[in-house]
Amino acid sequence: MMQQMENRKTITAGRIIPILFFAVMAVLPMFVTSNYITNVLVNCMVFSIFGLSWNIIGGYGAQISWCSAAFVAIGAYVNFIFSNDFGISPFITLPISMVLSLVLSTLIGYGTFRLQGAYFSIATIAFAETLRSIITYSDFTKGAAGMYSTYRGHDFWSLSFANDAPFYYIMLVLLFLTLVFTYRFTVSKTGWYLSCIKGDEIAAGSLGIETFKVKLRAFQISAMMMSVAGCFYASFLSYISPVSTCSFDLSIKIGVVAIIGGIGTLWGPVVGAFIIIPLIEVAASLLGASGSSNVLYGLMLVLIVMFRPAGVFPLLRNLFYKLVNRNQKQVKGA
Repeated sequence: MMQQMENRKTITAGRIIPILFFAVMAVLPMFVTSNYITNVLVNCMVFSIFGLSWNIIGGYGAQISWCSAAFVAIGAYVNFIFSNDFGISPFITLPISMVLSLVLSTLIGYGTFRLQGAYFSIATIAFAETLRSIITYSDFTKGAAGMYSTYRGHDFWSLSFANDAPFYYIMLVLLFLTLVFTYRFTVSKTGWYLSCIKGDEIAAGSLGIETFKVKLRAFQISAMMMSVAGCFYASFLSYISPVSTCSFDLSIKIGVVAIIGGIGTLWGPVVGAFIIIPLIEVAASLLGASGSSNVLYGLMLVLIVMFRPAGVFPLLRNLFYKLVNRNQKQVKGA
């Protein structure tokens, strides 16, 4: 009976939290007049999507990837190259970037997932740095100078807007879809198999689970999700370069967002993004942009590892349950 009550509370909380979050986010622009605040909120949602994408393989599968920025760059550069040179809408180029990410993630996975230990993580770092070097020294991508998007007036099809307000709602819808997809993934057969592999890969293999195929499929899904988000992120930035979209710092930031929020949880990356991104803005204003984010990452990771190794979201969830229980007791007592 007690277990059923706890499960009912969990289901209720699982429904209330998304409704409250998206209700607040939907009406928030009505009270925000600063484009800077809107910009920060868009970045929070972008990195929430990045963190959710990373969490597919890094959180649910415990396969730590440090090449997230490479797949972000694939989506970003495919968007800008086809848009600037051929006038093709980013919505049409999305499948191209997804296919490229699928192919490259497959190549990485085939070479590393059959090995044990940290080979996968090392391979992802090598791949990201190789792609960054190619982008930096390639004339096709304009090299280190980067690429600009051409402003075409208010045009949704080209993702061209005069301010950040339209991107706010685009990213909010994309975040909603990403959360729904991630939840569906976690309750799918692949998601359950991946959880078993995370617990004990050898035992999962002995039960007949094809661990290599499951990990590869999760990595492919994560890579394609990252490239989709990278496409919209590039249009939001309106300028991309190897530093802004394919740097190791970006890969670290994406991983940190998920780790601080709570890896292996649905809402952990969202919580982490809405903590880290505003803190980076504050640190940049107080300490200067150079190196302040790296100091912040290190400090946050040390604090999380020492005091909350499961992340911030489980703590917030437990506090929410306690608040609900207290209110229920007060109602019964009245």
